[in-house]
Amino acid sequence: MLLPQLSALGWFHTLGSLPAIPLALYLLARYGRIPPEMALGKAFLAFMFVGALSGVLVIKDMPGVAISILSLGSLIVGSTIGRFPPLARHCWWIQTVALSTAVFTLFLPSVTETLTRLPAGSPIADSPQDPLVVTFQLSLLALLIVGVTLQLLFQRRAVRARVLA
Repeated sequence: MLLPQLSALGWFHTLGSLPAIPLALYLLARYGRIPPEMALGKAFLAFMFVGALSGVLVIKDMPGVAISILSLGSLIVGSTIGRFPPLARHCWWIQTVALSTAVFTLFLPSVTETLTRLPAGSPIADSPQDPLVVTFQLSLLALLIVGVTLQLLFQRRAVRARVLA
């Protein structure tokens, strides 16, 4: 068997959040950020909300639940920050950090679960503490830090160019 045994809620969680992966990759490659005002950005948010909400119910370990809660918080902040006029001036960078963190919370468990569950019966890694898994997790964290830094630098230039124009 190539697929792991999952409950109905587990399949809902997995299949409900899976479309967020290609959406995140496309939006980051195309726009350098997750634009929540666009249709594809809204689709990303919807799939992420499905994954994060169902994750709180399906995940049994505390680190996984914490990641789901962080994901929900990031999604809520990133998708609503523009509605608060006092924060409008800083909206772009808060939104960028929040939604990039949401992408990180999508990839972190995805990589961990893939390495520790697939192929079924003989997974690549024995546990989330396996050195291979930890290496991938740390690489994702480094990618988040470097990626957000670059996003903020490029967006700051774009914001300044619009203000000066």
